[in-house]
Amino acid sequence: NLYGTTYHGGGASAGVVYRVDPSGHETVLYNFTGGADGSNPYAGVVFDSAGNLYGTTYAGGTAGQGTVYKLTPSGEESVLHSFTGKPDGGKPYAGVVLDSAGNLFGTTYSGGMVNGGVIYKIDTTGHETVLYTFEGAPGPDNPKTPLILDDAGNLYGASGIGGQTGYGAVYEFSASGQVTVLYSFQGAKDGRGPVSGLV
Repeated sequence: NLYGTTYHGGGASAGVVYRVDPSGHETVLYNFTGGADGSNPYAGVVFDSAGNLYGTTYAGGTAGQGTVYKLTPSGEESVLHSFTGKPDGGKPYAGVVLDSAGNLFGTTYSGGMVNGGVIYKIDTTGHETVLYTFEGAPGPDNPKTPLILDDAGNLYGASGIGGQTGYGAVYEFSASGQVTVLYSFQGAKDGRGPVSGLV
């Protein structure tokens, strides 16, 4: 089976979570209402070992700044965190990555103390912790891409702006909490503005 989200459409035009089975049949697993439950997900979903799905919405939530949500196999949606903008971040384009202990990690595009977005963690109790606040060049800024996680607990991502040139950067957030810019894009020579995820 294939699982994904749509940014628009559904009963409230606020997007859906869907499944497509091997025969090509689509089932809507959840319709976002655009209210406290979230609205307009850009990002896809990830699974845990129990079959629950996790993702983010760009908008909606109690403050209109987006959410992190959980969807059970029976289709019950719960909001794990509603972003408020400051200081916890807002407007996540990117989805989440799940570690072996069940913690979720992700980024927001905006919010944080200087509106450059944040790296956040949501633990198994649903508590959100800001791990890093993006502050702009020469560091990464306003990321849209999802994070990936290595076996040592380091996170990697890319930002569409920031870096040494302002054209975007690939960065590492170490398990010890340090951000290192691995590469700053130069523009005409090598590209600029990454929005897709890393592998």
